[in-house]
Amino acid sequence: MGVYIDMEMPQNCAECFIGFCKQIGCEHYIGFDDYDCARHPDCPPIKVPEPHGRLGDLDALNEEVRLLIKENMLSRDDAKDLLETIADAPTVIPASKEAE
Repeated sequence: MGVYIDMEMPQNCAECFIGFCKQIGCEHYIGFDDYDCARHPDCPPIKVPEPHGRLGDLDALNEEVRLLIKENMLSRDDAKDLLETIADAPTVIPASKEAE
């Protein structure tokens, strides 16, 4: 499960109050007073672009559209356009590992 925290993205370990560096074994991590540590490429926090609209599960929406096609409640042509629009929608937060 992910957590959304409204804060500025830390530039290094010293600015991060969460303490992920120690958890992911960042080779540059010395301690919270280490201002020379840059963000590790695997550092889990990601920046959510601002402004953004509602954040939803596009994969679930995709499945709902496919169900409407199967139940003949949506024409294949309309569904094709809708599925393409869903596929082209920007990813604000990537899928969790559990969902992949």
